[in-house]
Amino acid sequence: MPMPGLDRITSLLTEFLDVQSRRAQIVASNLANADTPGYVAKELDFADHLRQVAHEALTPSSGTNQTAPAITRGPQVVEQKSSVAGLDGNTVDSGREMSTLAETGMQFLAGTQMLQARLRMLRTAIREGR
Repeated sequence: MPMPGLDRITSLLTEFLDVQSRRAQIVASNLANADTPGYVAKELDFADHLRQVAHEALTPSSGTNQTAPAITRGPQVVEQKSSVAGLDGNTVDSGREMSTLAETGMQFLAGTQMLQARLRMLRTAIREGR
């Protein structure tokens, strides 16, 4: 959920980092349960959520309020669709999970770099505006 008082772009970046962090937690949970009989692998369905956040963050608001609107619904945890169960009913594919974890880490790193750049830009704007 966006923090009150943040501008729209900064709010979008913080939401992106929150989603990536949650995604990593779910992957870690899947990996921890790789040997649990009957465990069904989960994933974070965040594509629709990020689309909603991006739309709300980038759509001009009526009036002069430049803070981000509150997001009413977060990403949902769902069962992985393309999972094949093993003999014990477990659907965790460790290779897929490790790949997802690596991708999530790279996206988190990219998001933190964009947020740092955004904060540097805002800091410069504040200093120059004095």
